[in-house]
Amino acid sequence: MTKMIKRIIFDEDETLIKWDKKYDLKVNEALEELNIKYTKEEAIKLLEAFNNYENEYLIFSIEKMYEFINKYTNKKYPIEIVTKVLEKWGTCVPKSLEPEVISTLKYLNTKYELVILTDWFKKPQLNRLKLLKIDKYFTKIYAAEHTKRKPYKEAFLQAIENLKPEECVMVGDSLKKDIIGAINMKIKPIWINEKQEKIDFECIQIRKIEELKSIL
Repeated sequence: MTKMIKRIIFDEDETLIKWDKKYDLKVNEALEELNIKYTKEEAIKLLEAFNNYENEYLIFSIEKMYEFINKYTNKKYPIEIVTKVLEKWGTCVPKSLEPEVISTLKYLNTKYELVILTDWFKKPQLNRLKLLKIDKYFTKIYAAEHTKRKPYKEAFLQAIENLKPEECVMVGDSLKKDIIGAINMKIKPIWINEKQEKIDFECIQIRKIEELKSIL
């Protein structure tokens, strides 16, 4: 498997970085910093709007997100609410990563080019990598601001760039987005299947990222 591989494409959320437990509260923090008065119900509705935007749009845009949020909440928030929440979510990281994760990235970085393929905006995702000091292991971040998100082929096409699909490996936790999407593009998938879910097709499965050392 390793002879032809040149690039490893990593998903970010829940694959490399677990979402911080205070994720939901970042919406409240953004409202407060912008001096916007709100009720508990309004904060919940605003969070729902952000989350539901993903179900409506395949390509991410701050302007479209802003329009969607105001329509969903029936409010007239300033566009700064979007940039402020994104900024806040860009700080959602655990205190540290497990040493095994860092050692695995360091090991793989000596053998392959590592890139990120995310279903989110680039800036906050890059900031999260920087906060955990692992951005140095990745040469590029491919986000959802210019092409359709995973599992659509456009997402994977940007991630492989001028390489052949068989020269790339996709590592992710989402069966539908990361794994099925990669298979459809003839990219070798490695599924981080922590819950040991059952599937009816062959696929390399691991429970922890450090297992990549023995595979790649």
